[in-house]
Amino acid sequence: MFDHLSLGVRDLGAARRFYAAFLGPLGHGETTATEAELAYGRGGENSQFFLYPVSGDRIPGLGTHIAFAAPNPAAVDAACAAAIANGATVIRAAGRHPDIAPDYYGAVLLDPDGNKLEIVAGLMH
Repeated sequence: MFDHLSLGVRDLGAARRFYAAFLGPLGHGETTATEAELAYGRGGENSQFFLYPVSGDRIPGLGTHIAFAAPNPAAVDAACAAAIANGATVIRAAGRHPDIAPDYYGAVLLDPDGNKLEIVAGLMH
């Protein structure tokens, strides 16, 4: 359904540090970097996730929720720990959450700009 996703951030340099740490355990690396945007893709190829600076009355993070697939629970734990170490706020701690789905293992965080990030290993339904 989607070709790519973009998020606005207040500080592109800070977002670069955060997302490099967060996406690394999930197998995604930086594909391009300019003053106008950063792009990430699996294995550093095929840009699918973009960050761009916003300012003025444009507000980053307003209602955004993106769920990232993790290959296993250990990758969820690693991405979650890296995100927390780089300023994320925990909404739902990493772990099994059978109240969501029987095989759900994941976490929900807010990045430093307030974007809601979910990391999921296992089936949602």
